[in-house]
Amino acid sequence: MQKNINNWNQCLKQKYPVVTEEEWLLLDKLTTTKTLKKGEHFLEYGKIARYGAFIISGQFAFTILNEDGDENIVRFAFTNDFLANCESYYQTAPSAVKITALEDSVIRKINIKKLQPLYDLHMCISDINLKIYQKISEENFEHQYILSLKSPAKRYKFLLEKRPEIIRRISIKNIAKYLYVSREAISRARLFLLKSQRM
Repeated sequence: MQKNINNWNQCLKQKYPVVTEEEWLLLDKLTTTKTLKKGEHFLEYGKIARYGAFIISGQFAFTILNEDGDENIVRFAFTNDFLANCESYYQTAPSAVKITALEDSVIRKINIKKLQPLYDLHMCISDINLKIYQKISEENFEHQYILSLKSPAKRYKFLLEKRPEIIRRISIKNIAKYLYVSREAISRARLFLLKSQRM
């Protein structure tokens, strides 16, 4: 774990090769390492988002409350992903999203206000920001597409084929919250798909 903390940006350098060593050193000075226990919140409902973070290790869920007051998951984030609620930050509005650690996790946290001035001075850092926005938009679109599929089995099959990391790492309970179906429906979908593969 200590090795990961000391070299927190090694994998990110591969993910964002346009960023120079000098710019990584700058980001290193502006960020701090924080450990979150399983179930601990990076951002809570009703709080104004002021921080973002790169995930060094661990996994997180972005949840919202539906009209019945139950939680649905709208997004998962894993190692090297970025945590933030940009809508809350830019609108200075209470967050409608909660971001929670699904396992013990380590993040590299940054005050977004301190990051923003760098966009004009360092185009490579601005490029990271753009890529993060694009990834979030793509994931949001993908989630809406999944929810448009008519049956739990089709939704679950999509994850199996396109997002196997979610199947491997996320509990059935949280997959059900992400697919907006019951845990029992997920169990039936898994059984149905298993039987289909044997036929």
